[in-house]
Amino acid sequence: MTNKPHMAKPQTAGRRDMPGLDEGDDQTFAMITALASELAMARERIDTLERLLAKAGTLDAGAVEAYVPDEDAAKARGALRQRLIGKVFRPIREAAMRRAAKNTSNQGA
Repeated sequence: MTNKPHMAKPQTAGRRDMPGLDEGDDQTFAMITALASELAMARERIDTLERLLAKAGTLDAGAVEAYVPDEDAAKARGALRQRLIGKVFRPIREAAMRRAAKNTSNQGA
C-alpha cells in the first residue's frame, strides 16, 4: 500500500464550500464554477474585441453573428470543441475509472 499525500479540494477564486456534497458532487461543482468564471471572462474579452474592431471600422457590428465558417474552419472548430470537452470532463472520467478499478480489485479479493 502506498501513502499518497492528501490532495486539497480544487479551489476556484471566491468559491465557497458546499456542506453535504460528496467528493463527486464537489468535483462537479468545482468544474462548473471554474467553467462559468472562465466563460464570463472570455465573453467580456470577446465583447471588448468586437467593440474595438467596430469602433475602428475594421468589423461591422453584425459581422460576427452573420459569419458562416467554411469547411476547414468548421473542422478546426470541431476539433477544438472535442479537445475542450475531453479536458473538462477528464477529472470525472478519471475518477470513474479509479472507482471501477477499485471495485474490480475488491471483487477479486
